[in-house]
Amino acid sequence: MLEEVFKSGRLEMSATPLADLAGAGAWGDLTVNRILAVVAVGLMILSLPDLLRLVPHLLYSFDRSRGSVELEHSLGTARTRNVAALSFALPFCLLLDRYALVRPRFWEHIPASWSAPAVLGLLAAFLLVRLLCYALFRPRRLGSEEFATLKHLPYNYFILMATLTLLTAGACSVFGVPDGTVRTVLMWEIAAVWLFTWVRSGQFLAGHGIGFPTFLYLCGLEIIPAALLVAVVMFI
Repeated sequence: MLEEVFKSGRLEMSATPLADLAGAGAWGDLTVNRILAVVAVGLMILSLPDLLRLVPHLLYSFDRSRGSVELEHSLGTARTRNVAALSFALPFCLLLDRYALVRPRFWEHIPASWSAPAVLGLLAAFLLVRLLCYALFRPRRLGSEEFATLKHLPYNYFILMATLTLLTAGACSVFGVPDGTVRTVLMWEIAAVWLFTWVRSGQFLAGHGIGFPTFLYLCGLEIIPAALLVAVVMFI
């Protein structure tokens, strides 16, 4: 009787792995990515105490435009913020690479094992262009402390953005959300925080007596580096 019951059957599951799961496995199987992931986790653990001390200041800067001014006024807090932002750079770049949020046309010439380091290089290039723009288009009406506040203001929101995107990716991974959906959610989160950063920078400039030229300074200091990055990702 048992032989008759199990004589034949039909496989209802797909014979090939799902594309999202296959992609996740391929990315995680690369030795370079594994090493960078371990380093990223170590950095996050080491920076966790500083991050917890920064949370009230970061939330205040998110809620009030003057919060960034008060944070920058405290040299110790500002230094801790800078180190925390640097610590989040590697995990954020790994997230961008894992979900293919950065894939310029020339990426096909980059070996898979060097994709994550290439994203780090792209971020470094963006920061260098931004530093150059701040050297060329520095508003004359701002003193040294005000200029440092404007220059480092995006660091506050980068930490919040990196934390949000990492938590989103982790939650989506636990619940088995497809990579395509996760990619779309992450793109909207990054775009929203980026636009909010520009709004806060514009409010800071306008609050220091820079009226009509506010948009021009904002273009020179923040929008031009971002536009160059988007152009590289989309058209090169």
